[in-house]
Amino acid sequence: MNYENSVTLSGRLHLLSRKKDDKHFAFSIRHESSMIDGTPRKDFLNARAFLPDVQEKLKALEENTPILVHGALRTSTGSGELYLAVSDVEVLPEDFKPENDVELAGYVHLVKAQPVGETGLGRYQRFAVRQEYADEHGHSRRDFIVVRVYEEVVNSYDSNVNSIVNEKKTDDPVKVKGTLRSSRGSGVNYVMCTDIK
Repeated sequence: MNYENSVTLSGRLHLLSRKKDDKHFAFSIRHESSMIDGTPRKDFLNARAFLPDVQEKLKALEENTPILVHGALRTSTGSGELYLAVSDVEVLPEDFKPENDVELAGYVHLVKAQPVGETGLGRYQRFAVRQEYADEHGHSRRDFIVVRVYEEVVNSYDSNVNSIVNEKKTDDPVKVKGTLRSSRGSGVNYVMCTDIK
């Protein structure tokens, strides 16, 4: 299977405290948008730069600089925390257009802990997209990228999405489109699904 994993995201650079022995440059992107009902939303999205040239570009920027990044979603081997592994960054003008596009393909992994929940956005179903790949050292890696399917969000796009989610079983191939979000309560990052196949 082709494990598609593509993210394009714009927002403002939010610098995090650094440890001297970090092998990557950790930061977050403050992304502001409007929900479907017009409610303003602010997400802080975890990102890491591993490539030296991308790290140098980011280190030269000041807090709140508008940026556009491209990359792939990954999960930390220790904590399982979802983050964006940034492959490219560019500085944007102050009047930049908000972008937040995620495309994933992999296999369904049904989560046992809290498969359903509810937030201010409404009820959601939760599962993960499992991706397997070899890292830069040739080691086998497996990521579990958490996806939330909100009834109110997907119904405005496609009323069949919820029934598709209910029919999925572990190890079924799946393709998801959506946006990268952070939970208002915990700050945990996840993919908000807008389309699933």
